[in-house]
Amino acid sequence: MFRQINLLTRMGLCNLFGINEVRHTRDSGKKQRFALLCGAWILIGLLLMSYMILLSFAYIGMGLADVLPMYFYTVASMVILFFSFFKAGDMVFSLRSYELQASWPVSTAAIVISRFMIMYVTDLLFSLLVMLPGFVIYGIKLHPAVSFYIYGMIGTLFLPMLPLCIALLIGAVIRAIGSRMKHKSIGIALLTLVFSTAIVAVSMIYSNNMENMDMSRAKGMAVMVSQMLCKVYPPAWFFGKAVVEGRFLWILGLCTGVSALFLCVVGILQKYFVTICSLLNATSAKNNYKMGAQHQKSRIRALWQRELRRYFASSIYVSNTLIGYILAVIASAALLFFGPDKMEMMAGIPGLVYRLWPLLLGFMMAMMPTTACSISMEGKTFWRLQSLPLPAKEVYDGKILANLSLAAPFYVVSVILSIMALRPKPDELVFIILVPAFYIVFSAVAGLTVNMALPLLKWDSEVQVVKQSGATFGILLVAFAVWLIPTGILFAFPQLPASIVFLSGMVILGILTAVLYVKIQRQKLDF
Repeated sequence: MFRQINLLTRMGLCNLFGINEVRHTRDSGKKQRFALLCGAWILIGLLLMSYMILLSFAYIGMGLADVLPMYFYTVASMVILFFSFFKAGDMVFSLRSYELQASWPVSTAAIVISRFMIMYVTDLLFSLLVMLPGFVIYGIKLHPAVSFYIYGMIGTLFLPMLPLCIALLIGAVIRAIGSRMKHKSIGIALLTLVFSTAIVAVSMIYSNNMENMDMSRAKGMAVMVSQMLCKVYPPAWFFGKAVVEGRFLWILGLCTGVSALFLCVVGILQKYFVTICSLLNATSAKNNYKMGAQHQKSRIRALWQRELRRYFASSIYVSNTLIGYILAVIASAALLFFGPDKMEMMAGIPGLVYRLWPLLLGFMMAMMPTTACSISMEGKTFWRLQSLPLPAKEVYDGKILANLSLAAPFYVVSVILSIMALRPKPDELVFIILVPAFYIVFSAVAGLTVNMALPLLKWDSEVQVVKQSGATFGILLVAFAVWLIPTGILFAFPQLPASIVFLSGMVILGILTAVLYVKIQRQKLDF
């Protein structure tokens, strides 16, 4: 069975990252897109490692070096939990892919374990990106014993197991509840977003408590941070104590307990896999269909409504693309609740609210437009659009309009809450209203442009399109770039009026949007 697990895991990872297709294709365009995607992954990894290095220096400088391992352990676990429960349902409990694999000469146990291994390997890569910079900086600054590195690497290898089990349970519960609802996809998406919002709220409360600690005594603060981490995530506290103080029995107990739980979950799941999948994917229908009145609509309106129906038919699509808009609303509500001064103190960045708020609001609403996946989500049915007697321009316009109509309610709520919190002057009011709007329109057009350059029409799971495609990473980098440049200018030149940067940024975004839109109109439906 180990050979079967190895082969299925390797095949799943190659399919997940598109390695097999690139190896055997003769299309140079696909190889170029794969190289671009690899470059985006490497860049994101370097940015994450750079952030962790800076954070390590900051904690060591504050006298919190002993807290660093457990803090990074908690961060890695929470992020794995946050992203894993999004994909756990489709990746582990996908009945369609199981029906395909069941015809192969492999056991059910091998199929289940290989799916866990695929998630484990991807999450382990992220864990290493988070933990390794902390280990390196800690070693350079404090010169710990050899046991620090040995126990640290052992603990990191077992780190993804517990959040994976928790994410699997949450994903199964959400899928089970959502499948019994009338509108299954919308129900699952709403439950997912509620859980995501709860995680963000807990993180904000935790950050607020951290800011309220007494900074006068670093040693005392280290003790308080350690106690808080113990309450929030006890395994991280065990890990930190084990690697810092060289306690072999502690790291052995932690790894044994986590691996035992992981093996129990895998064992139970592989034994009742078919039954669980059938229950989680069950649907109900009523035989009460009645033909209603037929209405004729304009072509652009029909395409717009078609795009919205396709959007709400996928819980993965909804939950991943709405998270940025929801974060914008949460941030605006927090601004109103805590006040601008308190928000600046919590973030530790002077001028965050009064100089950077319109840019920050725009970035949150631009980081994941629906258009970045709209072409790829057509998948094998893309030929239907190609066969319609419609100009490509109207198809693209329908996708852009769907994005803008979804963003509009969140934009309005965020702007109203921001205005109530900041009570801006007339010139400031204009920028709070216009800057996020420019970002939203630009991201909708840029997202479609990136998806046209990096289409993914052959996929087995919607997770591959929404969370792991080149277009998703590409638009995230674009949104980050158009936010980072004006933000960096405001930080580099504190005496420069923010209005000049905002106005210049809107002009540049407007020009870029117009250029990209014209380019889109000339593109045919021939991906």
